[in-house]
Amino acid sequence: MSWIDIITNELPRLRLYASAALGSTASGDLAVEAALATIFAQHLPDPPERVVLFRRLDHQARRTSPMPDSEREELLKHVGGFAPVEAAEIVRWGGRALRRSAG
Repeated sequence: MSWIDIITNELPRLRLYASAALGSTASGDLAVEAALATIFAQHLPDPPERVVLFRRLDHQARRTSPMPDSEREELLKHVGGFAPVEAAEIVRWGGRALRRSAG
């Protein structure tokens, strides 16, 4: 699956998650836009992964959302369809580089 395929498939869930996490559709859409801009700038050469999309969006959302990590994890499970372990990994990701080692 290509990045375009993943983004096309996940965009409705990305928008729903961001809107719920940030409290408004407008704020959610801005966060999705910023997260996708980061993906385009840094990760398009990498193999496509839907978890990368949600990590970037969650990282963007938590900058302005007072929602606790546990609530964002529940949103990721219900809106994104992630397993509990995946949701926890997404929320606990601190923005570290996702690039895989070439060595």
